[in-house]
Amino acid sequence: MKNMRCFLLLVLFVTPALSFSAELKRIPASSRITAVTVFGDCAQTTRSSLLTVTSGTYLISFEALPVLMLDDSVRVEGTGTAAATITGLEIKRTFMAQSGEKRVQELQEEILRLEKKSDTLDAKKAGIAAQKMFLESIRVAWGDRISKELAIGRPTLAELQDASGFVGTGVIRAEEQTRDVEFEIKGIKDKVDALRRQQNAATGSGRKESKTVEVAVEITRPGSLTLGLVTMIPQAGWEPVYDVRLAANAKTAELTFRAQVRQQTGEEWNNVDLTLSTARPAVGGAPPELYPWRISLYRPQPSMQSRILMTSPATSARAKKDSRVQFEDAGLNEMNVLDAPAAFATALVNEERSSVSFHVPRSLDIPSDGASHSTVVAMEQLPVRIEYLAVPKLSPAVFLRAELVNRAIYPLLSGRINAFVGNSFTGSSQLKKVAAGEKFELFFGNDDQVTVKREEMKQHKEGRLFGKSQVSYRYRFKLGNFRTEPLTLTLRDQLPLAGNEEINVSLDEPSLKPDEVKNDGTIIWKTPLQAGEKKELTFGILVEYPKEREITGL
Repeated sequence: MKNMRCFLLLVLFVTPALSFSAELKRIPASSRITAVTVFGDCAQTTRSSLLTVTSGTYLISFEALPVLMLDDSVRVEGTGTAAATITGLEIKRTFMAQSGEKRVQELQEEILRLEKKSDTLDAKKAGIAAQKMFLESIRVAWGDRISKELAIGRPTLAELQDASGFVGTGVIRAEEQTRDVEFEIKGIKDKVDALRRQQNAATGSGRKESKTVEVAVEITRPGSLTLGLVTMIPQAGWEPVYDVRLAANAKTAELTFRAQVRQQTGEEWNNVDLTLSTARPAVGGAPPELYPWRISLYRPQPSMQSRILMTSPATSARAKKDSRVQFEDAGLNEMNVLDAPAAFATALVNEERSSVSFHVPRSLDIPSDGASHSTVVAMEQLPVRIEYLAVPKLSPAVFLRAELVNRAIYPLLSGRINAFVGNSFTGSSQLKKVAAGEKFELFFGNDDQVTVKREEMKQHKEGRLFGKSQVSYRYRFKLGNFRTEPLTLTLRDQLPLAGNEEINVSLDEPSLKPDEVKNDGTIIWKTPLQAGEKKELTFGILVEYPKEREITGL
């Protein structure tokens, strides 16, 4: 029989609920999650169930679904040789089998036994306390008697020793027994606390709330039917991480785009077809509305509570396109086959009107543990322009600043980016979103083969009889290029900014005219250095201000 695709209709019933006939053939759907699309703040799961059906009316149940599942997002898709029509769909809250109740009962019985033993020990402790009180009374009574009878030669020494030994030994034994009982009671209390924690855990695991989706289907022609249940669920997401490796010639950089996927939905995603999307359904598909902003004069009013009603925009469905572009590693063809490193399987990119999705070409396992699980999305070769940059006033290091161009057909999303020079890690930073074709900057650490040193040569203060006072400073840069190729070193320094019009600040006799002096006082020189060349650059700062005033900040 020729295959016929059946588009199964989605029907959501809120009130009143569906009331299915008892004549329906009830079938529990044996299903598993086959495909997942992960967004930045949630995920869309698709689970499939293959059924062989005859003519009739069926109630097919997808059971033990996560309670976090968003009811409004549920829809059913299907294909097969059977002629099928959906007549209803209902979502129910249910409870999973209470497999932990027996264990809970066992723990409760053990707790009761220990508590009974603790009560017995409390009684024993009270008896020992009574014995101690009795011995204390004997000690007091003997004291009064001895003080009276010593005058007449009684009691004898033997009687005194017997009495004191009886009381002393009794008190010591009572104290020891009290400590032993208290230690045993504490041990029982610790055991009871541990058992109660186990009991709470067993109670939570024994009675878990879940959801069931029941789909009513009419079959007019027997055959096979594959139902796909599509749902949205929170507590899942992904974020990008990038590794950028600068090539030895410093003209290109290899960018590896990885995705860190996490989920804590309560279900394991085993051997699933994974797609990553830049869309954010939770944000909504339409901008928020502006309402009239009214103001008026304040008039005291009686105290009353106010409420703010907040609405969240509805979740919108995302559009799809059929075209997909597969990325290729541009550099592999030029490598020696014997020495080529292991290649990465990269994702297929689907560029949509308002978002981009990346389809991972292999099945993955993502456990529900909340941890991040990494997968390679794409690899790109990006053109690079290197610049050497130094701020000698703050640091003697010379830094490698790279200007890169995003040659991919998709944007680079905001995320952590790790920089490498060859196999040496140079640091991490946060990458802002970069559009396709856009330039962006990245630092690759400092280069010890290029040196710079800033020295203060002299400073001078001069107070004139007439006019303004002057303060001048003189600085010298010592530059060195110990590399085997020429380069251009960009130096940054600064002029102080005058706090009022009576102060005049100027750059004084620079040995090399700066390429730029910015409004914020930043001075920029771009100095070429030949291989092995050393060079000096000097400049001064001149500050003039009224003679009768003092100046601060220098």
